[in-house]
Amino acid sequence: MQIRKTALILALAVFAACSAEQKENAKQNVQNAKQKVADAFDDVAAPVERKPAPQVAQEREKERFDQQWRQLESFRAQQAAQAAAQQQAAAQQAAAQQAAAQQAAQVNVQFAPRGKSKESFKGLDANAINAAPVMIPIDGDVQGPSVLKAQVYLDRNHFSVGALDGRWGKNSAIAVWWWQRSHNLPETGDVDEATYRSLAAAAGGVPALTQHQLSADDVKGPFVSIPEDVYDKEKLDCLCYETLKEKLAERFHTTQDFLAQLNPDANFSGLNAGDTIVVPNVREPMPGDSKDIAKIVVSISGNTFNGFDAAGNLVFHAPTTLGSKYDPSPNETTKVVKVVRDPHFHYQPTLFHEVPDSDPEAHLQPGPNSPVGVVWMALSKPHFGIHGTSDPESIGYASSHGCVRLANWDALEVSHRVSEGIEVAFVDTRKKSE
Repeated sequence: MQIRKTALILALAVFAACSAEQKENAKQNVQNAKQKVADAFDDVAAPVERKPAPQVAQEREKERFDQQWRQLESFRAQQAAQAAAQQQAAAQQAAAQQAAAQQAAQVNVQFAPRGKSKESFKGLDANAINAAPVMIPIDGDVQGPSVLKAQVYLDRNHFSVGALDGRWGKNSAIAVWWWQRSHNLPETGDVDEATYRSLAAAAGGVPALTQHQLSADDVKGPFVSIPEDVYDKEKLDCLCYETLKEKLAERFHTTQDFLAQLNPDANFSGLNAGDTIVVPNVREPMPGDSKDIAKIVVSISGNTFNGFDAAGNLVFHAPTTLGSKYDPSPNETTKVVKVVRDPHFHYQPTLFHEVPDSDPEAHLQPGPNSPVGVVWMALSKPHFGIHGTSDPESIGYASSHGCVRLANWDALEVSHRVSEGIEVAFVDTRKKSE
């Protein structure tokens, strides 16, 4: 009996020890899981934009035609460098222009002088827009089929204008300037016949608008209502698109208003797989990594983002939005240290000058309406990075809280084309008085 009792006591002791070990292991597993989640959130702990001020529309309209970018150091330096090397490069330029002319001759384009006539989209369907003559020059406050075609060709050639809307402005003009520079054309920022032919030929002369049959993935949700308060956002399972129209506008690199204008009879909330809509014929998303961008140069005052390959060729351009005077972007050369797609966001009040440090922190789930959009590319400067945005129409105009913002579609492409360790140089730093 004593032996049996002793054995029972030993068994209970072993069970208790195992239970304690299991509890400790379970506790450790929970802690490890929490740490993994925390590590994921900590991938993005950065200052980002807050809700736009009421006057933001007026400010963006003013900035749309601001010509100060033409006086920035990076643009003037490029022009000076070209002037110094003009004689040496004359033969190469002539050969390149001849090759471009031969290629462009294969694209049938009907041109018309702009004169005093004005273009618009009123009363035009997709076929009429595609068939409309190209009115040149394209410059100033103009809109219509000619502008849309130029914007689509720029986009297809990876010279992004941000959210294209068929209306000209500095985002489009700067993209044209860099296209002209990289293709041995006179650098004006305006579209003349030679520039348009060059863009059209490189883009294959495709129609600016196309019919798109919606797939199951195109119409797939979930769609959620995004609150303004960060602590209400924390309660959401994802920071997804709010509507199908928003999702489709981003898919085709345009604005919701312009997408609706192209499809006046469409009920976007009632669209299903198999339905057809008219969309801008923009570049397709990259299917995988190419890692061809070897260096990035960002103009702080010029709101431009340029990616160069190892040979120094400009292979990607996009408008960007950078830090305001309160939260300046870095003015030194940094490096890409990490690329995270669909990042979690760790909201830290200490990173915002207008938020009390005593406010609680928050952890936000991923999604296109995340403060950092669909991609976070961390820089070697702590809390600074290149990322997407929930407000693509702000790109190129408004200020952020210090990071380099791109439209989600541009940020996603860049994430496939950069490698950790590449250089990110900042130029055209704002003056202290600004």
